[in-house]
Amino acid sequence: MRDTWSPDTYNRFKEQRSQPFYDLCAMVQARPGMRVLDLGCGPGDMTRYLHEKLAARETLGLDASDNMLAQARPREGNGLRFVRGKIEELDVPGEFDVIFSNAALQWVENHEALFEKFAARLTPGGQLAVQMPYNEKSEFHRAARDAAAEFREPLGGYVRHLVALAPEVYSQLLHRLGFAEQKVLLRIYPHELPSLDAVVEFYRGSLLTAYEARLDAAAYERFVARYGEILHQRYADARPFFFPFPRILLWGRKSPRA
Repeated sequence: MRDTWSPDTYNRFKEQRSQPFYDLCAMVQARPGMRVLDLGCGPGDMTRYLHEKLAARETLGLDASDNMLAQARPREGNGLRFVRGKIEELDVPGEFDVIFSNAALQWVENHEALFEKFAARLTPGGQLAVQMPYNEKSEFHRAARDAAAEFREPLGGYVRHLVALAPEVYSQLLHRLGFAEQKVLLRIYPHELPSLDAVVEFYRGSLLTAYEARLDAAAYERFVARYGEILHQRYADARPFFFPFPRILLWGRKSPRA
């Protein structure tokens, strides 16, 4: 399956996508000589910011997209490097003082088992910081699923779903896994986009990429057009268009006693 993640398309709405990252960074507490893992690092600009903000000894950015890593690797140096890999496999050596993930875990299944892996790879007193969308039930995602139902045959029945537990479940999970301190927030980020069509373009950079990977170019453009038609049936095209975006931000610190 081809790599359909495009740094240019993703960064077309960089202002809207970046604020949750900075809010998550502010939750991480720096200390000297940290080893940091950034899961789903994308084009690496934000990983570089995290590395420098924490004055980390070493930061490893991991991503499954060669397109993203091609932009990330020129940013390597001074303890920062990037590797190809899948988040769920966590095929990187050693333990980390911080495991960080911004807007990536929503594409990975089985969060309970995943967080158990994270906890096992943190040093005593290590920190976990995660941000992910919490909008599977929104009309914007429902419209994509409805379009996928109409394209069932060329998609082979595939429908993309976000994976995110309820905030209180993450709180319980962190407690069970031995995180002595925690913060779990559900925050709505209010965005004003130029039009409803801009929402379609926003999701071209994330949600719709999995459909692009499974369709030929012409079929994908028809899919995107149909997605836009469904949204126009359900929303008035206000200009600017108000686009509220719910996200979960969570942080936890493991007990210093291993």
